[in-house]
Amino acid sequence: MNSQWGIDVTIQLYVWLGFVIISVLLGVRLNQLKEPEPRFFLKFLFYSLLGIVSFPIGGFHIPIGFLLSFLFFPKRNSRYKWYGALVGFFFFIVLLFVPLFDQSGFRAESQQIGAVSIQDESFDRMTNHIMRRVNGEAIKLDRSKMVFTRDGELQSLEYLLLVERSGSFQQIRITYDETGELSYQQVDELNKESGRAFFEKLVDFDRVLSAVQDTAWEDFADRVNAPLIQLSFDGLYDMYTYENEVMLMINREGRIVKFWLQRDPVLANSIQLSGLTREGRTTGERYIILYNYSIHQREDLTDQ
Repeated sequence: MNSQWGIDVTIQLYVWLGFVIISVLLGVRLNQLKEPEPRFFLKFLFYSLLGIVSFPIGGFHIPIGFLLSFLFFPKRNSRYKWYGALVGFFFFIVLLFVPLFDQSGFRAESQQIGAVSIQDESFDRMTNHIMRRVNGEAIKLDRSKMVFTRDGELQSLEYLLLVERSGSFQQIRITYDETGELSYQQVDELNKESGRAFFEKLVDFDRVLSAVQDTAWEDFADRVNAPLIQLSFDGLYDMYTYENEVMLMINREGRIVKFWLQRDPVLANSIQLSGLTREGRTTGERYIILYNYSIHQREDLTDQ
């Protein structure tokens, strides 16, 4: 996947360019008005940069630089140096609103969301965080891996999503670990022309979430004896045929049942269910679970 030069120049870059130009021009002008002071221009630029510096905490950006400028309160030409800090703080505010208008570049960030369990509302809250942050025209899953305890406590998660924007498809990696930190990072980008075919082959992210959230958790947990349960998702819609007793399917009632269609191929997406030790090593327990399938030979799947 290759990024396109046409989308590299984002609104955020224009904001930074505007900040540099205004800071330099204002610094040059004020250098002519202030009382004599060695290296005033460089000191003015320092206050401008200090005013724009921020620090992310729990999804919020704290203007730490502007606050620190109070510790460096100037004695000479204080009014003019404060102009520099205010210019920086103004552009800090502007940058906070850039993501609302600029979707050509996805900003990496992390946030603390605490413990998550598939068996209570915390998983829904995490999903809502993700949907609001990604905020795409359409979202599909490339691949994913989740690790739970037998009680449904989420230990780790990775989503690799393909998100449709107005002029491109963004590949975004989302991770969660047992410290409760949820992280976002854009890893690649496709233009609409070259990425459309691959995008159409992937499963909707909503379908993946439904397969996990709407299926009885005990159906996953009871299949293996391991202390940790890993669910791996492949986003490609593929053809499956019966292999052996390790092949299962999710029926319309949200229950995991045996794969009953032993001769005819099935178009479906799949979940690989496997057991892990507490050290993360496989126990050898492995099942293939089909969902989002297309079967025309038999309509009633609820009793299987």
